[in-house]
Amino acid sequence: MTLVVEPKMAPKRFRDVRVLHVVRNRLLTPNMRRITLSGDELDNYGDGPNIKLLVPPPGVTEPEWPMAGEGGRPIWPAPDKCPALRTYSLRRYDPVAREIDVDFVMHEHGVASRWAANAKPGDLLGVGLPAGLTVAPAKWYLLAGDHTALPAIARIMESLPPTARGRAFIEVPGPADEQAIDCRADIELTWLHRNGVDPGDSTLIQDAVLGMEWPSPDDGFVWIGCESATVRRLRAHARKQRGFGPRQVLAIGYWRRGMTEPAYADAFRNDRDDEYFAMLDEHHGGHDHHHHDGEHHHH
Repeated sequence: MTLVVEPKMAPKRFRDVRVLHVVRNRLLTPNMRRITLSGDELDNYGDGPNIKLLVPPPGVTEPEWPMAGEGGRPIWPAPDKCPALRTYSLRRYDPVAREIDVDFVMHEHGVASRWAANAKPGDLLGVGLPAGLTVAPAKWYLLAGDHTALPAIARIMESLPPTARGRAFIEVPGPADEQAIDCRADIELTWLHRNGVDPGDSTLIQDAVLGMEWPSPDDGFVWIGCESATVRRLRAHARKQRGFGPRQVLAIGYWRRGMTEPAYADAFRNDRDDEYFAMLDEHHGGHDHHHHDGEHHHH
């Protein structure tokens, strides 16, 4: 009697994580770096505002990725090989060139910004599929955010039709951190310079948004991305004082004063892999608490 051994299926990566390699790494401005990633696995990648990055530990040249376990649960690599999960804005996706751009605010302590500072052509990075909410069609837009939200705001501005109008406020460390944004819409852009003020102590975005002239909420849309407490205040202002409806306001806490990024992620369950990938399945990826890589730790 011959014993037939069924061949075991090769294990699949958890939730269609794609592995890409670094093509280019350039400093856009003194405090922001753009990493261009490419690879055959970008075929049928899709598009959306947010992606999950799986950042290999420092010094690991052959990273390991989460695999699909029973019931769709992830099987994570050993701790010394396990990638860190971070949510980032997808700055550009070019399906023909098979490239994506991700912009990183440079901080000394962040896991992903440390990786970006040292990334060389050929280095590997895992990425989840794009997901998340973005602006709805409107005639008038308010876009306001700090340096961490600059990539998202720039991409929104580039996507708006020429018929759209509105205001944009972007807070950056200083004049050297301003970027050219290719916007066809009639958006009045104001750069706000912190000029040495700590990100957690700056009130520039709040002051600008509260102090501006608001049109009636008809046909308007408000997008805000910055520190968590400021986001809550400005969301409440847009809804209660200015009369914008729930579907007219998208307000995203990117970080929280006094909290390191991993603690913020844990506190808001934003960086729990199961929840993120479950939301990704619903095409709704992590939008009340998107965070960037920068551990704003305030004493």
